[in-house]
Amino acid sequence: MSAPSWLIRLARPGRRIAALPGGRGYGVFAGPDRRRRPMAVLSARELAEGLSDGTLAADEGGASWSVTEAGLARLKRLQQSHEDDEGRFAAQHRTLRPRSVMDPDGRIAVALANADASPVARYAVARPGRPALLEPVHVTAADRLRADYDASTLRSRVTSDWSGVPRSGPRSGHDPAGAPARALDARTRVMDALAALGPGLDRLLINIVIRETGMERALRDLDWPDKAGATALRLALERLAVHYGLKRAARVADPFEV
Repeated sequence: MSAPSWLIRLARPGRRIAALPGGRGYGVFAGPDRRRRPMAVLSARELAEGLSDGTLAADEGGASWSVTEAGLARLKRLQQSHEDDEGRFAAQHRTLRPRSVMDPDGRIAVALANADASPVARYAVARPGRPALLEPVHVTAADRLRADYDASTLRSRVTSDWSGVPRSGPRSGHDPAGAPARALDARTRVMDALAALGPGLDRLLINIVIRETGMERALRDLDWPDKAGATALRLALERLAVHYGLKRAARVADPFEV
């Protein structure tokens, strides 16, 4: 069982839960200023359960709530349990191999990554009681964007035959002399694809597909609400699939149609 997003956000020092205007539930805020958008929201039921099990305690005055030591311990247990579950799943279902990835500072690093799945493949897997968020065509579109990005940064493999034995037939497409031109072509394809997505959605796919960050971090970087992630990711990959010709574009809505 994974920890709720509101508890993860609340665990940082100084953060508080306060009621949202209009009785719309409760939000997690970074400080006393409630005019900013909450970092996470929770229902009255979740607040009541947190108070009942000791995860939360009311602050002085009773107008806000904060996490307790017991709540921090609970969060640590949930995160550890989730990591253990992920590790067992990875051991059974994944092939981990070294692969170049981009770290949060934009530097290229080598990390162990799942060789059998793309960064968005997990969103195309149905769970018990929950249908898959993405279709196979969306994963294909994401893989194409990632492949073009890899080629644009000259991180794709370039092979050469140094054996000195002439080969008959056409030359391989991996001529190192053509690498700069191929990289420029790939970069153009990446920028064209991102332009087809539009502002906001382009940054979402840069984070999730190219930088391979998690959904929560991607939404936090965009300052988008937690619940926007699934819809936005599907919309972005739908547009990407249309751009690549993998799907037919929907008919433009006609406001004058009777």
